[in-house]
Amino acid sequence: MIPFEPLAKRREQVIKEWVAAYHALVFRTAYYYVKNRAIAEDLTQEVFVKAFQKFDSFREDANPKTWLYRIAINTAKDYLRSWNHRHLFFTSVFFERSSSQSIEEQVMQQFQNDELVQNVMGLPTKYREVIVLYYFEEMRTPDIAELLGLKDSTVRVRLSRGLEKLRQLLKGGDQDWTSLTDS
Repeated sequence: MIPFEPLAKRREQVIKEWVAAYHALVFRTAYYYVKNRAIAEDLTQEVFVKAFQKFDSFREDANPKTWLYRIAINTAKDYLRSWNHRHLFFTSVFFERSSSQSIEEQVMQQFQNDELVQNVMGLPTKYREVIVLYYFEEMRTPDIAELLGLKDSTVRVRLSRGLEKLRQLLKGGDQDWTSLTDS
């Protein structure tokens, strides 16, 4: 009979490694859906608790990043369907600042990032999720299709339509965002 303690220790160790490696990715994924930092932090914890509980269902040959993405997306969507979601409002977005830029450049870059992210966050979910995964998380369309359970062509269409909606939102602002491409 196999002792349970070594298996539990292995599960705990693997989850700790995943938290260290994928915490930021899971947080960003949750944030892209719920648009609230505090809630995204709560959902991130929930994702890793679910991963710990469902660790036995994880296939060793699978990519943990994709598995955690799927759990994060499902957890965020479940939250959005919940009663609590309807009682909260949008908070400010976040972006890392580069220390090699001057203060003025950092402020201008932050303003442009805020404007772009707020407009992306204003898109319908089906467009927002593919744009976020493609441009912000730098995933390829076949990987996005597998992750979201869609056809590759559907992902490309949503990406194209989402970019068109984003171009329309950004036209006429101070910044010329019309050069966005779906390359």
